[in-house]
Amino acid sequence: MEMLDKWAERIYSENDFGRGVATSLSGVIGLSTYIFFNDWVVALFVVMIAFPILRIVASALHKWRRNLAEQRSIESGLESTFNGLSSLERAVVDAFVDAGGTALTFSQINRLDLSSSAIESLVQRELLWTSVMSDGMTENFVLDMALFDKAISKKVESAH
Repeated sequence: MEMLDKWAERIYSENDFGRGVATSLSGVIGLSTYIFFNDWVVALFVVMIAFPILRIVASALHKWRRNLAEQRSIESGLESTFNGLSSLERAVVDAFVDAGGTALTFSQINRLDLSSSAIESLVQRELLWTSVMSDGMTENFVLDMALFDKAISKKVESAH
């Protein structure tokens, strides 16, 4: 009886979604098989076959849904961030889009008529930062890749 108690405690304290769903569905399938065939050996084999299959399917579906929800959350946050940019900040982002990349040198930025406060604001929001180019000598500004991609998609949407 102690073994059965430990088994039940393990199942009910389990936080593995796939295992929980597979255990429940396997139990229903096993009980249905037993009721239909009136043979506990057949029911046991059906449960042993069904459990791993159900666990794999349930875990995969749960992971897919979790990833989809996470992606939607990231996209929603990015949309909110993009829509929350001031017109001057958006002009800075548009300058990167017009240049065709996420990196502009200091001299390129200086040649553009961009607000220094908007640039600093994007730096403070951690959407823009300074870096050194691969030559090891030229300093540049680097725009957040996700924000850059969002700005490009918005530009494409507005063109259509």
